[in-house]
Amino acid sequence: MPTQSPPRASSLTLTESGLLLLPGDAPLQTIVDADNAPALLQQVLRRSYSWQERNDVSIRRAALSPDRGPLWAAALMAWNASILFDSGETASYARYMHRDVRPQGRSTDILIPPEADALRWGVADVARTKLDAPIVSAVAVVEFDGDRVKAARVALTGVWKHTADLAQAPTQLAGQPLTPEAIDAVARAIAQEADPRPNFLGSIEYRRAMAEVLSRDALMQCLA
Repeated sequence: MPTQSPPRASSLTLTESGLLLLPGDAPLQTIVDADNAPALLQQVLRRSYSWQERNDVSIRRAALSPDRGPLWAAALMAWNASILFDSGETASYARYMHRDVRPQGRSTDILIPPEADALRWGVADVARTKLDAPIVSAVAVVEFDGDRVKAARVALTGVWKHTADLAQAPTQLAGQPLTPEAIDAVARAIAQEADPRPNFLGSIEYRRAMAEVLSRDALMQCLA
């Protein structure tokens, strides 16, 4: 009886600029199936969307609808994703979703940095159940230059007036080693800058406390 060959793994296109192209019209499952997609994005997609949704929802639609997948939006921000437009312009995903920039044309695809040895990441969230969307979440990505931080980004959900955004405090980590003491200071600063909307899932105080706890947890994972 002939044996069947395993399905060939797909790969995301690496552009001339060294970024991976996430085709906007392709389903989210494309990222999960790609052998060169960042593990952070694959993990968050599995956490945020069912298998059926990942096959029905396009990458562009999910990226531009953060209320449906807040953790996914936070992961794109932390991973330093950008949006490509049919005018040829590109814009930081975080800045575009914050309405800081307004490029010409229609959004087409998403561009992301590939995995690299110098990049480490962590994810932490709190939810009522494993199947529920997080009440508060934090996604941290730290880029190293030797033993020092080159850049650090922490995107959070559930602690802003809008769905997801980058905290400003992690920028102070640049140029220094990532230590538990430095992480503690940044986590406390993130809690101070958080500006959450309270609801039945959590008060302002609770959400700020979780912003500190989860940011610390996500950054500590970057030490591993």
